[in-house]
Amino acid sequence: MDCSLYRNAPYAVQVTNVYRSRAIGSYYQRKGIYVIPHIRWGNSLTYTTDVFPEKVAFLGVEKHSILAISPYGCAKTRDDKYHLKAGLEAMLETLEPVVVLVHGAMPNVVFDDYRNTTKFVHYPDWTTYVHNGGEN
Repeated sequence: MDCSLYRNAPYAVQVTNVYRSRAIGSYYQRKGIYVIPHIRWGNSLTYTTDVFPEKVAFLGVEKHSILAISPYGCAKTRDDKYHLKAGLEAMLETLEPVVVLVHGAMPNVVFDDYRNTTKFVHYPDWTTYVHNGGEN
């Protein structure tokens, strides 16, 4: 379940959407469904300890697991890329995933610093896939 975290949303809404995502994942796990956590972060308050003693965007997720992220629509501007990279770095440092599934764009300026230390599996978004004639 994707509960988006918009950087311009009130912080309470961002925290609530992290909670919603984890609650839905927990529900499915209790029903016996394998869940790959989808990690989202909004503004820096969600991926730093500026407000809470822990990074809210990563709460409730096991270290050393398989994670999913979706930069789709989050890498258009320079500011978008800055927050995408800062949040990605915080996620990698905090959760130390074994694999990161990436749905959407993987801009080199964001991902290149981590390609040698992190295994990324890329899934293009549907729009890009269709525009490329069904080619990755």
